[in-house]
Amino acid sequence: MKRFFGSTRNFLLVLALIGSLLLGYFVIIPVVAEQVASVIPRSSEKVLGDAVYQALQEDSDSRGSALLSSFFDSMHIKTPYEIRIALVNDKTVNAFALPGGQLVVYTGLLKKMKSYSELAALLSHEFIHVEKRHATRSICRSLGSQFFIGLLFGNMGSVVSVAAGHADELRTLSYSRSLEKEADLSGLQLLLDRGIDAKGFADLFNHLKQAESSLVLPEIISSHPDTDDRAAYIKKAATGQQPVSHPSLNHIFDTLKKSYP
Repeated sequence: MKRFFGSTRNFLLVLALIGSLLLGYFVIIPVVAEQVASVIPRSSEKVLGDAVYQALQEDSDSRGSALLSSFFDSMHIKTPYEIRIALVNDKTVNAFALPGGQLVVYTGLLKKMKSYSELAALLSHEFIHVEKRHATRSICRSLGSQFFIGLLFGNMGSVVSVAAGHADELRTLSYSRSLEKEADLSGLQLLLDRGIDAKGFADLFNHLKQAESSLVLPEIISSHPDTDDRAAYIKKAATGQQPVSHPSLNHIFDTLKKSYP
């Protein structure tokens, strides 16, 4: 009898230990990640994002990157972040945001675009990921305890080393559906405030849906809401919009398309 109760107690202790580990992994770490991400200084975010970008060793096109940056600047979006945009020559249909203001756009996605409103939609979406610290929060959740220890004890060098070591994984940062919807709708608001045609989002989603069907999953649809659902809530939110023309944005976009047809 004693042996039975002893075995049962040990079994229950093992179950309790496993339960505690699962609780920590699925509940405590995400909560702590959110708290840590909220107090990281923007300067540290930039260091973190730069380290990941450098570790990726992306071969950016300086002229195209300058044109994309000029396009974003012409949208006149106020932000405490220094937004830096890199255009990477790669057929992959992809775009992603890193902490601290680094945006990466692949020519594979740019070449599918037909209007400046699509580019405005893409950059607005990715900008919101930076502004709302979605990338920082995702990295905090992805890298786990080693990352947290470095942050909590102020060892930024350790944090950067951990992040750089996982650069390839961070290339495809995924966000929750709620954060993606926030990036969509907040990005849409940026377009509405400037009178940029919200149809740019619908056209962008159409390109992404085609990419989905060919199993090339762009970053901005990884772990995202259904593409048709996204188009539907964007259309609803933009009902009644009267877009205006933006010659400067159109000119920069045309210049980009001539360079990357």
